[in-house]
Amino acid sequence: MAWCPKCKNEYRKGITHCPDCNMDLVEELELLPEQTIEIPEDYEFPEDFDPGVVLEGPREKPAHIKPYKSPEERYADMRSSAWTFLFVGGAGFIIIILALIGVYSLPFHDFALVVMLLLFAAFLVIGIVSFKNAGKLKDIAASEHALIEEITAWYHSEGMQSEAVTSLDASLSEELFYLQKYDAVCRILQEHFPDIREDLLNKLASDFCEE
Repeated sequence: MAWCPKCKNEYRKGITHCPDCNMDLVEELELLPEQTIEIPEDYEFPEDFDPGVVLEGPREKPAHIKPYKSPEERYADMRSSAWTFLFVGGAGFIIIILALIGVYSLPFHDFALVVMLLLFAAFLVIGIVSFKNAGKLKDIAASEHALIEEITAWYHSEGMQSEAVTSLDASLSEELFYLQKYDAVCRILQEHFPDIREDLLNKLASDFCEE
């Protein structure tokens, strides 16, 4: 076998010239010498420098955070899904029942019709359960709005005067200052309200930083 020294393409035996690069082929490729990076003797690494992190990369991927939806939005989504399951399940259930009793025929065996009947019945059950769960969201809405009001009032009275927020470097660029403030607000909210949901935490922190 032979290789082109320029494009590194491999050619079968008998070919001696690379038509793309217009160069003669060689039997072996010369490997480039390993490159080394010279670090000045007087260079000082940061105190938090960890070569393992640089070589291995991040060990954990950040968890995906779902965007916050108010109880009213979740209620509307769940009711919409419930109506969809009920409509599809009910229409399909009626059609299969009529086919099984011989009102009209479908191009399926009886076994397939029974399986489809069970599937549409499952849709009906899912729709009914979704309606019940949607009703529970109405009760959750009041308590969640009360929690948001409590967190907002605490932040405006105490949180925004905490050292984690007031000690931020305002001389940074607008983007860096926003990120630092966002992290600080998230920390103090988690410390004072440890049971807060992550999507609500990020929503409130973002709102407070944009004030």
